[in-house]
Amino acid sequence: MNNWWKTNITSPVINRLGRIKELNHFSRAPILIGGCGRSGTSLLLSMLSAHPKIFSFPKELDAFTEWHEGSGGLVPTRLDRLYRAILTHRIPTQSHRWCEKRPANVRYISEILRYFGPDARFIHLVRDPRAVCTSIHPERPHEYWIPVDRYIGDVAAGLTFADHPQVFTLKYEHLITDYAAQMSRLCHFIEEPMTEEMHHWYEHARVRNNRAWFGSVKEVYPKALDKWKNQVHQARVEEIMKRPEIIRLMDSLGYVI
Repeated sequence: MNNWWKTNITSPVINRLGRIKELNHFSRAPILIGGCGRSGTSLLLSMLSAHPKIFSFPKELDAFTEWHEGSGGLVPTRLDRLYRAILTHRIPTQSHRWCEKRPANVRYISEILRYFGPDARFIHLVRDPRAVCTSIHPERPHEYWIPVDRYIGDVAAGLTFADHPQVFTLKYEHLITDYAAQMSRLCHFIEEPMTEEMHHWYEHARVRNNRAWFGSVKEVYPKALDKWKNQVHQARVEEIMKRPEIIRLMDSLGYVI
């Protein structure tokens, strides 16, 4: 009974009301972020949340990782999650588009772009696999968070669209070491001005808390990029570098092997 009520009453009402609010507040197509976990997607969302024209959802919606055939093609099965979030958040009047991030979005770039149309933008964030796959799980401190196979699958899926005009591939390391230039390029891609707030994103970010940070957002420094070189990770790094798929991905992305 609960599933019937949700499918036939609750979700359609939420979708209808959420769509009305979306149309009233947002005049531009959305921005979606994806990439293998621990690649900096949460940080990038926080940075973009500083832009006055972009409303960034503070929590992952998981609305675009499950699809089904609708009357006009594939549609997100849990679209109600998007519209529930729109209904329950206060949207600043100056925001004219929304931004959502979930690492697994990278596996559904084709579906996302087809659904939202030619003005939507997708940002694929990539990071050195040695850094990604030596990240410690926040709830299981004796385990690594990201399996090597997941890195290979997610990054390969995203790079399939590397030449797509609606997809921007951004290296985490470049974002950290050359923020102004990289963010300027990214703003050009999403066709938004590089505002003063973006130059000083940490002071203006509206998304400031995320599980991925083990608390609140922190300013980032280049020295943190080499944490994977710690001796404690040596065996794990050797395991990572034994995979030929990793070597191919690193080579294509320009990482020093």
